[in-house]
Amino acid sequence: MSYLIVSEVTISLSELLSVLLYLAGIVAIVLLAVLFYRLAATFKKAKDLLDEMALPLTQTVNQLPDIIKKTDQTLADVNTITESAAKNIPGIIDKVADVTTSVGTTVETVADITNNVIGTVNNIFSKGKKAASGINLQGITSKFSKILGIIGFLRRIKRKHNKSRKKSKKKT
Repeated sequence: MSYLIVSEVTISLSELLSVLLYLAGIVAIVLLAVLFYRLAATFKKAKDLLDEMALPLTQTVNQLPDIIKKTDQTLADVNTITESAAKNIPGIIDKVADVTTSVGTTVETVADITNNVIGTVNNIFSKGKKAASGINLQGITSKFSKILGIIGFLRRIKRKHNKSRKKSKKKT
């Protein structure tokens, strides 16, 4: 034989909502507790970090006035050097330009003399015999032509410098 038991359980809607609200409240309280625990741990780490960095930060802040004084002295020295350079460099550039002009004239003279000597030597040896010596006359002339090219370059720089000086004098 089998027995059939039928029972009815009646829960009102207000009781169901009350139970759900109690469960939601318990979950919210647990989440808030976890949140506050993590916040407390974060604040503890921040406090420990600040405590650890307090001494080096204090030392650094105490050194700032000395660093500022040294920086001011250095800037004053740089200012003095810059003013001195502004006064002296144009004269130095003029003297260098004069020296390069003199060297250029000397090298041109030496090159002309060398070309004349080489031409004479070539004429002497080319009249019937080939040159037996190991002198590379073309190599020597190429070296002098390179030197003349450098001198020409230096003269162009001097011309540009003189033009810029004339422009700056016109402005003042």
